[in-house]
Amino acid sequence: MTSPYDNPATRLREILLAVHAAFPAKRAQEPITGWTAFAQVLGVAETSSEGLHALAGVVQLPDLVIAEVRALDQDPDEEEHLLLHLDTLQAAMSHLVARRTLHQVFSAFAPGGEVPLSAAILGLASVARALNRAAPVERLSEEDLNRIEALVSELMQQVGAAKLPSNIRLLMLRHLHAMLQAVHTVKVFGREAVEGSFDSFLGALLRHPESAQPLNEAGLLSKFRDWIAAVNGIISIGTGGTALGQQVVRMLG
Repeated sequence: MTSPYDNPATRLREILLAVHAAFPAKRAQEPITGWTAFAQVLGVAETSSEGLHALAGVVQLPDLVIAEVRALDQDPDEEEHLLLHLDTLQAAMSHLVARRTLHQVFSAFAPGGEVPLSAAILGLASVARALNRAAPVERLSEEDLNRIEALVSELMQQVGAAKLPSNIRLLMLRHLHAMLQAVHTVKVFGREAVEGSFDSFLGALLRHPESAQPLNEAGLLSKFRDWIAAVNGIISIGTGGTALGQQVVRMLG
């Protein structure tokens, strides 16, 4: 069952289980590198910039899990229990980076390649529950992600076709591309990356209030205000984080 919550432990656990489901123990012994197998499951080209970004994010997940466990307010014995087996996942990521076989990646934390039964996977479930209790973050639904992707793609087309100064067009397209990448790699980087890319875009606009006039002259100002409100509404549901979006809308008039 997919967890409704989003944290590094949940994401790492689900990625490992998804790779195992696509490449179960016997198939994992075929001569395929972990790098290629993970890229296929994540739906990215392993040599593309987006693929490299996503795979590097997977490699970092065990370290993020460890950092978040150590940030929890708990007794040392409980912390030690939660950190058990995470070193084996770090070892697995070293095999992944070294382009070793998928079987070698799995064997670093799952004897015989039986990923679902491994102590590391069971441990990640315990860590995910602890993180959820301390700071629950709801995952973005597929419907929400599809809506955001459609909104971003539509605005990218409008900005690309509009008569805007080059600096304003580049500013907007750069941040819109980052938002699209965050949506495409949400299984690795989570809701936080989508929210962060949107917040970064709004922050850039606040630093460039002069963008309002060119947008108005290009006939995009009203559409852009509606776009901010729409995306802000999707991302801010359940978080109360609407203030920044409203501030930008006010700045745009």
